[in-house]
Amino acid sequence: MIKRIWVLLLSCLLFFSLATTAVACDEEQTNTCVPQILFGKSLPRKVNDENVQMLLSALYLCSMQADGVGEDKVKYLKQRKVSGVSKLKKLDVSGKTVLECSHNTWEHECVRVKKQQENRKEVLQNTVNKICDFGFINNLVGSKKGKCNSFAALLYYSHILSDYLADESIETGVNINGKEVPSYTGEKVVKLNGNRPSFTPKQKKSSESFIETSPLDSQKRAGVVFANIGTDILDTVGERENMVGIRPSGWNQKKYKGLVTSQPPYLYNRCHLLAHQLGGKEKENNLITGTRYLNEAMIPYENEVADYVKNTGNHVLYRATPIFKKDNKLASGIQLEAYSVEDSGKGVCFNVYCYNVQPGVDINYMNGKNKKADYIFGKKKVLPFIAPKGSSNLIDEMNKHLAVLFDSSQNKNTYHAMINDIKTIANEARGVEGRKNSAKYYIDLKKYEYKYLEVLKSYVPRLLKKEEFFQSAF
Repeated sequence: MIKRIWVLLLSCLLFFSLATTAVACDEEQTNTCVPQILFGKSLPRKVNDENVQMLLSALYLCSMQADGVGEDKVKYLKQRKVSGVSKLKKLDVSGKTVLECSHNTWEHECVRVKKQQENRKEVLQNTVNKICDFGFINNLVGSKKGKCNSFAALLYYSHILSDYLADESIETGVNINGKEVPSYTGEKVVKLNGNRPSFTPKQKKSSESFIETSPLDSQKRAGVVFANIGTDILDTVGERENMVGIRPSGWNQKKYKGLVTSQPPYLYNRCHLLAHQLGGKEKENNLITGTRYLNEAMIPYENEVADYVKNTGNHVLYRATPIFKKDNKLASGIQLEAYSVEDSGKGVCFNVYCYNVQPGVDINYMNGKNKKADYIFGKKKVLPFIAPKGSSNLIDEMNKHLAVLFDSSQNKNTYHAMINDIKTIANEARGVEGRKNSAKYYIDLKKYEYKYLEVLKSYVPRLLKKEEFFQSAF
């Protein structure tokens, strides 16, 4: 009996220790995002560069290391003769502490692990100094001053930004009709083919209403739905049928409070390919597993078609194509095409791709499984992406170090263009504050995080190319 009690107690302790460990960092996302900021379009040539690997190893030890993991990074940097690299135990912090000491301002002191934090920053600063030649003055003042320190801070803040964007998935980038559609970057929808649908001339002349669905494929996935919507179809629309018993491919349901706008905040909807209001049925061959975010992205286009047909009595060709990568159970997104027949597309004409994503949630498109991705948004003692003026935030703190690195006569025009673009993003992002619906606020803010990333990827590589310290290393 006593033995059973001990086993139960140990099990409880293990459960609570696992439950309270915060997954604060995404190394894969950091190793993708940070090099993009440094090298932009020239990144493919730098992926295997040893100096890049040294920077990423040092950044891991500075910003992501926790709970005794990272010995391989320590050994690697020591082999590369980086000075001042401490033993792992002198860098090690707990998963509970890593957020405060590595997701705050570069100058922030985390009292509980002050010495470890100093050692961690020194690893990054000394690695930067080892790789880059900052000149005679830097050799006198050391790695904790000037451009050496600010370049380390640039890496550090780039890591924090990458953690805010940790839900990005390459699975959302697809090929449609031989043309590449980029992965999700903060916008729900992108236009395809100049927003022109690819219906044939014969199809565009048809004024006969119809709805054509595809049979489920070998993976039990729904396919293309093609229709010509007229008032006769809309007149037959009745009440929705019960869909609870239908589980489209990739159905792995979870709730995400604060990330999903619906109540309850279920991640997935049974998403109609042809909307119910357009005559679509609640059948397996007309439903896919779609995020709430995807469903909301499709609604304006569905409303546009329904309103047009009701108001004019004309027909609209409509095609919804779920895009699956290989054998994935979950669609990467849906292509929607529409064309108003009688007025040759003057009333309705679009060709768009809607992303099957949910900001803040990491989705496995092979099977639909999912987990929370953004563990830093809204946490206490963590640097927010944006905040009211006068409060510490990622954009303003990064700007201080961008000024040290690039505010010079040789960079004048490019630097000021970058800062102006950053200010625009900051002002617009501050404009979404105060929303009562936290999930909507989160989603609205996310697109500005992506815009900020794009600005950095556009300007920082061009500015770094002009810097002698960067040229000396890359």
